[in-house]
Amino acid sequence: MARNKIYPFAVASVRSMENKLLTKQKLMQMAEAKDAAEALRILSETDYGKTEINDIHEFEKMIQNHLEAEYQAVGKLIASETFMDIFRFKNDYHNVKVLIKEEISKVNGKKYLIQGGSIPVDILQKNFRERNYMELPNIKADAVQEATEMYAKTKNARFIDSILDKACFQVMSDAAEKLGNEYVSKYVRKLADVTNLKTLLRIWQLKRSDEELEESIVPGGELPAELLIKALKNDNVIQMLKDTSYGTLCETYMDQGFTVFEKACDDYLMECIKDAKYKTLTPEPVAAYILAKETEAKCVRIIMTCKLHDIDVETIKERVREAYV
Repeated sequence: MARNKIYPFAVASVRSMENKLLTKQKLMQMAEAKDAAEALRILSETDYGKTEINDIHEFEKMIQNHLEAEYQAVGKLIASETFMDIFRFKNDYHNVKVLIKEEISKVNGKKYLIQGGSIPVDILQKNFRERNYMELPNIKADAVQEATEMYAKTKNARFIDSILDKACFQVMSDAAEKLGNEYVSKYVRKLADVTNLKTLLRIWQLKRSDEELEESIVPGGELPAELLIKALKNDNVIQMLKDTSYGTLCETYMDQGFTVFEKACDDYLMECIKDAKYKTLTPEPVAAYILAKETEAKCVRIIMTCKLHDIDVETIKERVREAYV
């Protein structure tokens, strides 16, 4: 995609679609609902309600169907498939993890497969089982093989996740570089960085080894792996990160626990994508919209899950991410 290419129709369409994004007020209304049934009723009054479900526990189906419809709608606005696929690769790799674990455990993983990838689920299933990677160009065959072999040696499923996460971010990073759009490239870099920061915090809190951290660091970010490993080895994580561009984020939230830090990272990414609000012709608003949709879906998932587990309202509100609108 040329750097100076403009998309006036796509941007105008997305501006219209933004009007249907759930506001923070609507999310808070769901959070304050007396129970999960009432929260679902509020959600059903939005576009998520286009999917009818028979049981409240099927709310995930509403989320997945709505996201897939949004991916399809936005994908039609931008001619380059790569532009949209960059945001969908993570769903493909999630599904590959499910298929590997299904193959190993012999337990049907259908309920864990999600829509919204660059490859339709049925096509991914068929070609994965046949190991036909010619039909799965963005799935790294060597990563699948390595993950399977590492599990066979160790019986530790974390290798499946870490190896495929690395492969996913490599594919995303390569695609973003090829696309040549700085906004998308910046987002991928920051997503990789906050992913690595969350991994660092988790391993630090659990007092795991620096070898595990090194195995888990995904590529594509700006924070050097050496710095993250050194921070863990010195057991002075926050201090070691204070002079990086994530210094304020780490100093303010890292010592408040993983759940708080994870939310802070999501809010940080949301603030980054909000720059697109001021673009009028270039494709940044299109990317920002789909990222905003994904964050919105995460918020809905958090609220519904908490409601089903009778989590108190204030705790739910604390977990709801910053909204785009």
